[in-house]
Formats: sequence, C-alpha cells, structure tokens
Amino acid sequence: MSCAAAATALSLAYAADLSGDPYGLWKPLKGAIYKFHSGIVADATPPTANDRRLTFLVDGNIAKEIFNSIGPDYPETCGSEKGDRDRVKKGIVCSYTAQDEKDKDGPYRCWIGLNLKTGDTIGTISC
Repeated sequence: MSCAAAATALSLAYAADLSGDPYGLWKPLKGAIYKFHSGIVADATPPTANDRRLTFLVDGNIAKEIFNSIGPDYPETCGSEKGDRDRVKKGIVCSYTAQDEKDKDGPYRCWIGLNLKTGDTIGTISC
C-alpha cells in the first residue's frame, strides 16, 4: 500500500468522512460494541500490561455480511432452536438465531477477537 493510500485510508477511518472513498468500500460501523479486556471475553478482567485484548460484537447488516463471508456452517450450534446456525473462522464467531428473525437488530451476531499484543485473532465466545 502506498503512503498516499494509507493516509487516505487512515483519514477515512479516523474522520468517518466517506467522501474520499472512490470505490465505496468504507462503510460506517453501526450496531457494534467493543470491550478491552484480558483473559476470555466473559471475564470482567480489565486489560493488563501483558494481556490486552479487544473484542467487537456486531449485529445487523455487518454481521450478516460477515456471516455470509465465513461459511460453511459449523457442525454444532450454540442455539437450541430449529434453524439456528453458527459459523467460526479463527477469531470470528457468528451466529444466526432463528427466533430473532423479526428482532430490530436482526438474527445475525458476530464476535471478533484480537490480541493487541501479538496482532493475532483470538477465540471469543464458546456457548
């Protein structure tokens, strides 16, 4: 990536000004929350100097797009309803919950985990 391209990407990401995106690839991030932590995401443990992780939880259209991009379905699901589906790819775990089809946030949810010390993806949720 050239310096100019990197600077454009950084300015788009930082300012959320999408006018400089000639290909329309950058999208605003709606329907997301995040958590800095250490240990597993379910722990209420703040990050430490040696263990700093970031987990995003996204839903809605972005979760649907991620879900559709990381197929196939995982053989086992966390949900117990007929039609529930899960997909897993390294540090990305997505679910489709059939009973949430009419929920305002939709039936798709994805957890994305990053180890900020190593740059690796990390597991996020189990069930």
